[in-house]
Amino acid sequence: MSTNNLCPMPTLNTGKPEISMAPLVDIVFLLLIFFMVTTVFPENDGLVIEKPSSENAAALSDEKIIIKLSQQGIAYLDNRAVTADDIERLLKIKLVRKPQQMVTVHADRRATTEALINVIDAAKAGGARQLGIATDAK
Repeated sequence: MSTNNLCPMPTLNTGKPEISMAPLVDIVFLLLIFFMVTTVFPENDGLVIEKPSSENAAALSDEKIIIKLSQQGIAYLDNRAVTADDIERLLKIKLVRKPQQMVTVHADRRATTEALINVIDAAKAGGARQLGIATDAK
C-alpha cells in the first residue's frame, strides 16, 4: 500500500485560549453583597463596660449624653478620657442647647463607688437635671 493515497490530517485552528472574566465578576459581586448584608456592627464604642444588673431597669430614650466609667475609674465622654473638671465644663456646653437632655453614666460594676460619685457630682455641677445610671436587666 502506498502512503500517497492517504489524506493528510486536517489541522484545527482554534486560536488563543481565553478565560472569560464575566463569571468571576459575578461571583465577586455576589460575595460583596453577601458580606455587606451579613456584617453586624456592634454598638460598643471601644470601651467594654460590664454594667451591674437590676430587676427594676427601664429603657430610656436614645437621645442622651453618655459618660462611661471604666473599671479603673477613668471617665470617658465622647470616647475621650476626661477628668471631673472636663465633665463639668463639657456638659455646661452641651446642655446649653437642651437643658433637659438625659445624662447617663455607664459605670463598670467593678468601678469604685468613689469614682462613680465623682462623675455624678461633676455631671450635676455641669447642669445635668436628668441623670441616670445604666444597668443590665436581670
